[in-house]
Amino acid sequence: MSVVHAEGSSLPLQPLLTALRAEGHSDRTVPSLDADILDTHDPQTFLDHLIAFYRRAVPQGWHEESLRRSASLLRYAVAHVLRGTDPLPQRLDRCLEPDGAYFIPGLGREFWSAVAQSLAPRTLPRWIPSVEAGARRAGLIATRTPNGSPAAFAELCDAYARLLASTPDLTATDLDDLFHRIAGMTDRELPPSVADDKPRRIESTLREIRTAVPLRKRLKDHAGTTPPLTPAAWTGLRQLDDAFPEGLDSADETTLLAEAVTQLRDRYRVHSLEVGDLLERLAAPGERPNLARAFHGFCGDSFHFLRDLAADNRREWMDAHRDRYQFAVREPMVELCEALTERYVRPILEKEYGWAIECEPRTGKALTSIVKNDYGQTTPYVPEMWLTFYPKAGPARRADAQLFARLDATGLSFGFHLGRTAREAGKRLRTAVQQHGPLLFDALAATTATALNFGDGPIKSADDLRTWAAKKTLSASQHLLPDAALLRRDDLVGEILLTFDRLLPLFAAAVDENPLPVLHRRAGRPEAKAVFDDESFQTSTLLSDVWLDRVRGLLKSKKQLILRGVSGTGKTHVAKSLARLLTRDRADAVRFVQFHPGYSYEEFVERPTDAEGSVRDGVLLGCAAEANRRPAETFVLLIDELTRANLPRVFGELLYLLEYRGEAVTLPYSKRTFRLPSNLLILATANPGDPTADTLDQPLRRRFAFMDMPPDAALLARWFAAHPPADPDPTFGPRLLKFFEQLNARIARDCGKEWQLGHTPFMIPDLTRDKLATVWKHHVTPLLDASRGSADLLASFDLDRWFGSEKRPIAPPEALPPF
Repeated sequence: MSVVHAEGSSLPLQPLLTALRAEGHSDRTVPSLDADILDTHDPQTFLDHLIAFYRRAVPQGWHEESLRRSASLLRYAVAHVLRGTDPLPQRLDRCLEPDGAYFIPGLGREFWSAVAQSLAPRTLPRWIPSVEAGARRAGLIATRTPNGSPAAFAELCDAYARLLASTPDLTATDLDDLFHRIAGMTDRELPPSVADDKPRRIESTLREIRTAVPLRKRLKDHAGTTPPLTPAAWTGLRQLDDAFPEGLDSADETTLLAEAVTQLRDRYRVHSLEVGDLLERLAAPGERPNLARAFHGFCGDSFHFLRDLAADNRREWMDAHRDRYQFAVREPMVELCEALTERYVRPILEKEYGWAIECEPRTGKALTSIVKNDYGQTTPYVPEMWLTFYPKAGPARRADAQLFARLDATGLSFGFHLGRTAREAGKRLRTAVQQHGPLLFDALAATTATALNFGDGPIKSADDLRTWAAKKTLSASQHLLPDAALLRRDDLVGEILLTFDRLLPLFAAAVDENPLPVLHRRAGRPEAKAVFDDESFQTSTLLSDVWLDRVRGLLKSKKQLILRGVSGTGKTHVAKSLARLLTRDRADAVRFVQFHPGYSYEEFVERPTDAEGSVRDGVLLGCAAEANRRPAETFVLLIDELTRANLPRVFGELLYLLEYRGEAVTLPYSKRTFRLPSNLLILATANPGDPTADTLDQPLRRRFAFMDMPPDAALLARWFAAHPPADPDPTFGPRLLKFFEQLNARIARDCGKEWQLGHTPFMIPDLTRDKLATVWKHHVTPLLDASRGSADLLASFDLDRWFGSEKRPIAPPEALPPF
């Protein structure tokens, strides 16, 4: 028997029965109905007994009045169910269908299944939608059998009879609990048993609709009569109340609806104007997980099975528990192998590093067998299972380096492994440790891999690494205990691939004859070129170490930073240099994009490409994907002219992620869940003179750190010290600095700080009076012409008055060197 998870996939029922037994019997009691009450001649006594039974059987029932309205028919209907001679499914059908001889409006499946179950509470099922749904997922009811039909109940009764015959320690109430929980399964773990959640659902949904539309506003906007229920609202009502079968008489429907609305009002304080909205929200289907994709986690029985196998290691025992093995051990290991292959082995180990890796999820390839190949000399099974990724070109799995995950009764271990039979790989690794120990240690330390368990604990130096490498079997790993919540979630895949990535320098040292390129890159010391370090940054930008420390602190705090200043202050150059420094000069880790007024969400995040729903990643998602593939490295998205675009329109719902890193949103086109990777930094430049800069300043401050870059005469002086002007007048440089300072002071006073001139237009090698005149005419004057009071300003700062009156021709702009 199997529990159907999705089309074409199933899981065996036996592990779930095992988990149920481990918990003990269900604490639910079947409400008793004394059949002798049918023989009483006192109608009131009979009615009181049935009302008491109704309250026990349907604790959230809304139609107690139905029993009073139909007291005479009720006696015949109960007698038909309890004492009729036709098959029980047919008897129940006559009570449940509107055209049935014993149908009573207001009494649904929950009531009548309780009446039927009182006949044999230890063997008959509770025929309610959730139990039937769970039995269908278990494959106990054929897919062609209509929901809620007598045939479905008959198949359910037959299934209970078979199960109870093979599991005499269980009762029908235990199976009811099991199938009710199976109906809500989202992974391999049997969810906890919960009471009826109808009150919680109503209360939480009511809070949601009142948050969206307060009752006071609803009352204020109301005009006329309350509108009738929509089809969606009727669907929600039927999910709460089984008293509304299809084909119900309209008069009965109106009466029952009035009773339901009264109960919502009296029990939950729902206003009649809120009823429709409440029911529509309740009708919205929850997203059912597609358990045919991704990794669905291990379960408690994964570890119980391996413990039980170690205690009773016989073929006969394994034959009786093979379904448990497939469901709890092998299938999750196959899924884990496929998920790691898709997310790490293919894109990183193979595509990026060029290693051909064995990753086929079957025995003899990436998975080990639980069967021992010792021809009966010892116990037949190994109570553990390995998942190993190793080079295809190597001699064999045991004779090569492995990135592994190992499942046994103590939990799950994963990391790097090199067995004593891996002679060639061991020789390469030990040679790399001896020759490049400090470099290899730095490569591991750069991603905190040194804090993992290297057999006897973490390593703290290159000497510790050498001591570890001298052992016969080498392992560096992380271990999760069986009760770790991470083992039950798809997030486990991310934790394992991150550990693999942190230990990649060891794998490279074991499989590559020349691992130095990988080690240099991982240690932050590119091999073929000079390192772009703090000193290089300061030389390139002329900014101080104090400035750099402050920027690093801001990025550590918010992970996104805006360099803000007027044109010509070198914002873009500084941002590019900072990106080089943060990514250790890895060009493929920096993505540059320039915003403009027409820039859109579709360009930045994602764009639908056709009517079939295909979606193409934008700049941000492409950059995030790269960052996710290499989680141990820093990536930078550099946005130039940030405030020239309409930021709420470009970022959309991602503005939320900028403020709440680590949380996720659902993208509107692809419907994917997306979160910003923690290793993705965002640098941006902005000009305070942009029209949108002031209006967006406050929202941006919540999401970005700001670093102002004003015009800086001191920085220009440092430039002149390193690149002295070539003008024959030795006072030209100091006079130009004074000119620059006084010009900006006058601009700030008369025109506003946003019109000040940056220092970079004057940072020209071999600057002379002639070159300055060209800069003034072709770069400065057009900027000042746009500001108010520019005519008086230009007259006050005449170059001839400041630098001499000798008339010289002004060079054309193309004669200027780039700056």
